[in-house]
Amino acid sequence: MSESIGIIGCGNMGGAIYNSLQERKEKVFGYDPYLSQSKQAKIDLESDWNEFLKKSEILILAVKPNEVSKILKSLNSSKKILSVAAGIDTHTLRNASPPGSQVVRIMPNLPLLVGAGALGYFGEKELYELVQKIFSPISYCLEVSKEELLDAVTGLSGSGPAYVLKFIQSLAEGGVSVGLTYAQSLELSLQTVLGTTKLFLREREANPDSHPEALKNRVTSPGGTTIAGLEALEQGAFSHSVISAVKRATERSKELGR
Repeated sequence: MSESIGIIGCGNMGGAIYNSLQERKEKVFGYDPYLSQSKQAKIDLESDWNEFLKKSEILILAVKPNEVSKILKSLNSSKKILSVAAGIDTHTLRNASPPGSQVVRIMPNLPLLVGAGALGYFGEKELYELVQKIFSPISYCLEVSKEELLDAVTGLSGSGPAYVLKFIQSLAEGGVSVGLTYAQSLELSLQTVLGTTKLFLREREANPDSHPEALKNRVTSPGGTTIAGLEALEQGAFSHSVISAVKRATERSKELGR
Protein backbone atom coordinates (compact mmCIF):
# COMPACT_ATOMS: atom_id res chain seq x y z
CA MET A 1 0.00 0.00 0.00
CA SER A 2 1.68 3.22 -1.12
CA GLU A 3 -0.62 5.69 0.65
CA SER A 4 -0.03 6.70 4.26
CA ILE A 5 -2.70 6.00 6.86
CA GLY A 6 -3.67 8.13 9.85
CA ILE A 7 -5.73 6.66 12.67
CA ILE A 8 -7.71 9.09 14.78
CA GLY A 9 -8.49 7.43 18.11
CA CYS A 10 -6.02 4.74 19.14
CA GLY A 11 -7.90 2.96 21.92
CA ASN A 12 -8.81 -0.73 21.70
CA MET A 13 -10.16 -0.79 18.14
CA GLY A 14 -7.94 1.92 16.66
CA GLY A 15 -4.92 0.51 18.47
CA ALA A 16 -5.52 -2.97 17.05
CA ILE A 17 -5.75 -1.55 13.52
CA TYR A 18 -2.61 0.54 14.12
CA ASN A 19 -0.62 -2.46 15.39
CA SER A 20 -1.71 -4.63 12.48
CA LEU A 21 -0.65 -2.02 9.93
CA GLN A 22 2.65 -1.42 11.69
CA GLU A 23 3.41 -5.16 11.72
CA ARG A 24 2.84 -5.15 7.96
CA LYS A 25 5.34 -2.28 7.60
CA GLU A 26 2.70 0.15 6.32
CA LYS A 27 3.06 3.90 6.74
CA VAL A 28 0.73 4.51 9.67
CA PHE A 29 0.38 7.42 12.08
CA GLY A 30 -1.72 7.77 15.20
CA TYR A 31 -3.42 10.74 16.80
CA ASP A 32 -5.22 10.56 20.15
CA PRO A 33 -4.92 13.30 22.78
CA TYR A 34 -6.96 11.22 25.25
CA LEU A 35 -4.94 7.99 25.17
CA SER A 36 -3.51 6.83 28.51
CA GLN A 37 0.25 6.90 29.04
CA SER A 38 0.45 3.09 29.22
CA LYS A 39 -1.10 2.69 25.77
CA GLN A 40 0.82 5.61 24.32
CA ALA A 41 4.03 3.71 25.00
CA LYS A 42 2.98 1.07 22.45
CA ILE A 43 1.83 3.53 19.77
CA ASP A 44 3.85 6.31 18.18
CA LEU A 45 1.41 9.22 18.39
CA GLU A 46 1.67 12.49 16.51
CA SER A 47 1.41 15.50 18.80
CA ASP A 48 0.66 18.11 16.12
CA TRP A 49 -2.78 17.83 14.50
CA ASN A 50 -1.89 19.74 11.33
CA GLU A 51 1.31 17.75 10.86
CA PHE A 52 -0.65 14.53 11.36
CA LEU A 53 -3.13 15.56 8.64
CA LYS A 54 -0.30 16.44 6.22
CA LYS A 55 1.19 12.98 6.65
CA SER A 56 -2.10 11.06 6.34
CA GLU A 57 -3.64 10.45 2.91
CA ILE A 58 -6.17 7.99 4.34
CA LEU A 59 -7.96 8.59 7.63
CA ILE A 60 -9.46 5.89 9.84
CA LEU A 61 -11.92 7.28 12.39
CA ALA A 62 -11.98 5.16 15.54
CA VAL A 63 -13.43 7.72 17.94
CA LYS A 64 -16.66 8.03 19.90
CA PRO A 65 -19.66 8.77 17.65
CA ASN A 66 -20.27 12.20 19.18
CA GLU A 67 -16.78 13.33 18.13
CA VAL A 68 -16.99 12.36 14.46
CA SER A 69 -18.61 15.47 12.96
CA LYS A 70 -16.38 17.83 14.93
CA ILE A 71 -13.25 16.03 13.73
CA LEU A 72 -14.35 15.90 10.09
CA LYS A 73 -15.27 19.59 10.06
CA SER A 74 -11.75 20.41 11.27
CA LEU A 75 -10.10 18.80 8.23
CA ASN A 76 -8.48 21.29 5.87
CA SER A 77 -8.47 19.15 2.70
CA SER A 78 -10.29 16.22 1.12
CA LYS A 79 -9.37 12.76 2.38
CA LYS A 80 -10.21 9.11 1.97
CA ILE A 81 -12.15 8.41 5.16
CA LEU A 82 -12.90 5.02 6.70
CA SER A 83 -15.10 5.27 9.78
CA VAL A 84 -15.54 2.54 12.40
CA ALA A 85 -17.58 4.88 14.61
CA ALA A 86 -20.83 3.16 15.57
CA GLY A 87 -24.10 4.52 14.18
CA ILE A 88 -22.69 7.36 12.06
CA ASP A 89 -24.07 6.94 8.55
CA THR A 90 -22.40 7.84 5.25
CA HIS A 91 -24.70 10.83 4.74
CA THR A 92 -23.43 12.37 7.99
CA LEU A 93 -19.84 11.50 7.13
CA ARG A 94 -20.07 13.13 3.69
CA ASN A 95 -21.82 16.26 4.97
CA ALA A 96 -19.18 16.87 7.64
CA SER A 97 -16.16 16.12 5.40
CA PRO A 98 -14.37 18.57 3.07
CA PRO A 99 -15.65 18.58 -0.54
CA GLY A 100 -14.11 15.84 -2.63
CA SER A 101 -13.67 13.44 0.28
CA GLN A 102 -14.60 9.77 -0.14
CA VAL A 103 -16.14 7.84 2.74
CA VAL A 104 -16.81 4.25 3.79
CA ARG A 105 -18.67 3.24 6.92
CA ILE A 106 -17.42 0.07 8.62
CA MET A 107 -19.08 -2.02 11.34
CA PRO A 108 -16.39 -4.19 13.00
CA ASN A 109 -16.62 -6.41 16.06
CA LEU A 110 -14.51 -7.01 19.16
CA PRO A 111 -12.54 -10.09 17.98
CA LEU A 112 -10.77 -7.77 15.53
CA LEU A 113 -8.54 -7.06 18.54
CA VAL A 114 -7.03 -10.54 18.17
CA GLY A 115 -7.04 -10.59 14.36
CA ALA A 116 -10.23 -12.66 14.11
CA GLY A 117 -12.89 -10.03 13.47
CA ALA A 118 -15.98 -9.92 11.28
CA LEU A 119 -17.16 -6.67 9.73
CA GLY A 120 -19.51 -5.18 7.17
CA TYR A 121 -18.86 -2.08 5.10
CA PHE A 122 -20.65 0.32 2.76
CA GLY A 123 -19.77 3.57 0.98
CA GLU A 124 -17.72 4.74 -2.00
CA LYS A 125 -16.98 1.67 -4.09
CA GLU A 126 -13.66 3.17 -5.16
CA LEU A 127 -12.42 2.59 -1.60
CA TYR A 128 -13.56 -1.03 -1.28
CA GLU A 129 -10.22 -2.48 -2.38
CA LEU A 130 -8.55 -0.26 0.21
CA VAL A 131 -10.88 -1.53 2.95
CA GLN A 132 -9.98 -5.12 2.05
CA LYS A 133 -6.24 -4.41 2.07
CA ILE A 134 -6.37 -2.73 5.48
CA PHE A 135 -8.84 -4.99 7.27
CA SER A 136 -8.80 -8.45 5.66
CA PRO A 137 -5.63 -9.57 7.54
CA ILE A 138 -7.47 -9.05 10.84
CA SER A 139 -11.12 -9.56 9.93
CA TYR A 140 -13.58 -11.23 7.59
CA CYS A 141 -14.88 -8.34 5.44
CA LEU A 142 -18.41 -8.33 4.02
CA GLU A 143 -19.47 -5.78 1.40
CA VAL A 144 -23.18 -5.05 1.88
CA SER A 145 -25.38 -3.92 -0.99
CA LYS A 146 -27.17 -1.15 0.92
CA GLU A 147 -26.35 0.79 4.06
CA GLU A 148 -29.39 -0.40 6.03
CA LEU A 149 -27.83 -3.89 6.09
CA LEU A 150 -25.11 -2.58 8.39
CA ASP A 151 -27.79 -2.65 11.10
CA ALA A 152 -28.11 -6.38 10.45
CA VAL A 153 -24.33 -6.74 10.65
CA THR A 154 -24.49 -4.90 13.98
CA GLY A 155 -27.21 -7.21 15.29
CA LEU A 156 -25.37 -10.37 14.22
CA SER A 157 -21.57 -10.03 14.29
CA GLY A 158 -21.34 -6.70 16.11
CA SER A 159 -23.35 -7.90 19.09
CA GLY A 160 -22.65 -11.59 18.44
CA PRO A 161 -19.56 -11.89 20.69
CA ALA A 162 -21.81 -11.16 23.67
CA TYR A 163 -24.18 -13.97 22.63
CA VAL A 164 -21.27 -16.39 22.26
CA LEU A 165 -19.84 -15.41 25.65
CA LYS A 166 -23.27 -15.88 27.23
CA PHE A 167 -23.44 -19.36 25.66
CA ILE A 168 -19.96 -20.22 26.96
CA GLN A 169 -20.93 -19.08 30.45
CA SER A 170 -24.15 -21.13 30.29
CA LEU A 171 -22.23 -24.22 29.17
CA ALA A 172 -19.85 -23.76 32.10
CA GLU A 173 -22.73 -23.37 34.55
CA GLY A 174 -24.25 -26.52 33.11
CA GLY A 175 -21.02 -28.36 33.89
CA VAL A 176 -21.08 -27.08 37.45
CA SER A 177 -24.68 -28.27 37.83
CA VAL A 178 -23.62 -31.86 37.06
CA GLY A 179 -20.56 -31.95 39.31
CA LEU A 180 -17.58 -30.35 37.55
CA THR A 181 -15.79 -27.37 39.07
CA TYR A 182 -16.34 -24.00 37.43
CA ALA A 183 -12.69 -23.84 36.29
CA GLN A 184 -12.98 -27.28 34.67
CA SER A 185 -16.32 -26.43 33.08
CA LEU A 186 -15.09 -23.12 31.66
CA GLU A 187 -12.00 -24.72 30.09
CA LEU A 188 -14.10 -27.47 28.54
CA SER A 189 -16.64 -24.93 27.27
CA LEU A 190 -13.99 -22.68 25.69
CA GLN A 191 -12.25 -25.57 23.98
CA THR A 192 -15.54 -27.01 22.76
CA VAL A 193 -16.58 -23.73 21.10
CA LEU A 194 -13.08 -23.13 19.69
CA GLY A 195 -12.63 -26.69 18.45
CA THR A 196 -16.08 -26.92 16.88
CA THR A 197 -15.52 -23.63 15.04
CA LYS A 198 -12.14 -24.80 13.72
CA LEU A 199 -13.62 -28.13 12.63
CA PHE A 200 -16.50 -26.51 10.77
CA LEU A 201 -14.15 -24.00 9.11
CA ARG A 202 -12.10 -26.96 7.84
CA GLU A 203 -15.29 -28.57 6.52
CA ARG A 204 -16.13 -25.38 4.64
CA GLU A 205 -12.66 -25.18 3.14
CA ALA A 206 -13.20 -28.64 1.65
CA ASN A 207 -16.79 -27.87 0.67
CA PRO A 208 -18.03 -24.24 0.77
CA ASP A 209 -21.62 -25.52 0.75
CA SER A 210 -21.16 -27.42 4.04
CA HIS A 211 -24.02 -26.79 6.46
CA PRO A 212 -23.80 -26.68 10.28
CA GLU A 213 -26.64 -29.19 10.51
CA ALA A 214 -24.61 -31.81 8.62
CA LEU A 215 -21.75 -31.60 11.12
CA LYS A 216 -24.21 -31.48 14.02
CA ASN A 217 -25.78 -34.73 12.79
CA ARG A 218 -22.37 -36.44 12.95
CA VAL A 219 -22.35 -35.78 16.72
CA THR A 220 -25.96 -36.89 17.18
CA SER A 221 -26.55 -40.63 17.56
CA PRO A 222 -30.08 -42.10 17.63
CA GLY A 223 -31.33 -42.23 21.20
CA GLY A 224 -28.02 -40.87 22.52
CA THR A 225 -26.92 -38.10 24.86
CA THR A 226 -26.64 -35.34 22.25
CA ILE A 227 -30.19 -35.66 20.93
CA ALA A 228 -31.43 -35.56 24.52
CA GLY A 229 -29.52 -32.35 25.10
CA LEU A 230 -30.72 -30.83 21.81
CA GLU A 231 -34.30 -31.66 22.73
CA ALA A 232 -33.83 -29.78 26.01
CA LEU A 233 -32.44 -26.77 24.12
CA GLU A 234 -35.47 -26.66 21.85
CA GLN A 235 -37.85 -27.01 24.78
CA GLY A 236 -36.29 -23.75 25.94
CA ALA A 237 -36.77 -22.22 22.47
CA PHE A 238 -32.99 -21.98 21.96
CA SER A 239 -33.05 -21.35 18.19
CA HIS A 240 -35.93 -18.89 18.49
CA SER A 241 -34.11 -17.01 21.27
CA VAL A 242 -30.93 -16.60 19.22
CA ILE A 243 -32.84 -15.46 16.13
CA SER A 244 -34.84 -13.03 18.27
CA ALA A 245 -31.64 -11.63 19.80
CA VAL A 246 -30.21 -10.83 16.36
CA LYS A 247 -33.49 -9.25 15.23
CA ARG A 248 -33.87 -7.15 18.39
CA ALA A 249 -30.26 -5.94 18.28
CA THR A 250 -30.76 -5.02 14.61
CA GLU A 251 -33.88 -3.04 15.49
CA ARG A 252 -32.02 -1.26 18.28
CA SER A 253 -29.22 -0.35 15.88
CA LYS A 254 -31.81 1.25 13.58
CA GLU A 255 -33.32 3.15 16.55
CA LEU A 256 -29.94 4.52 17.60
CA GLY A 257 -29.17 5.64 14.05
CA ARG A 258 -32.27 7.81 13.73
